[in-house]
Amino acid sequence: MQIQVEFSLVPIGGDPHLARDIALCQQILLEHGLHVELHAMGTNIEGDWDTVMTAVRACHQALHQAGRPRLYGVLKIVSAGDGEKSFAEKVASVQRHLVTAAD
Repeated sequence: MQIQVEFSLVPIGGDPHLARDIALCQQILLEHGLHVELHAMGTNIEGDWDTVMTAVRACHQALHQAGRPRLYGVLKIVSAGDGEKSFAEKVASVQRHLVTAAD
C-alpha cells in the first residue's frame, strides 16, 4: 500500500541544534528509496507502507546510536485505497486555483 507521511523527529535534551540529526534522517529515508521533501517543520515522505515504517524506525535507531537518549516523533499518515495524488500534484492543484483567483 502506498502512503504519504508528514514526519518529524525531535531530540529532547542535549544539543539544541538539529541540522546534523535531520541530515542523518534524510539520508536514511533516501537510502530506503523514498521520495522525500524536507520543509521547515518536518519531512514529507511518499512510498510503500512497510518501507516508510522501516525507514522511520531506522531514523529513531540512528539518532539513539548518535547519542540522543530521548526522541519525540510525529507521524501523520494518509492512505487511499483508490490511489492518492502525489504531493507535487496536490501543490500544483492549489497553484492553479491561485492563478485563477488572480485573474
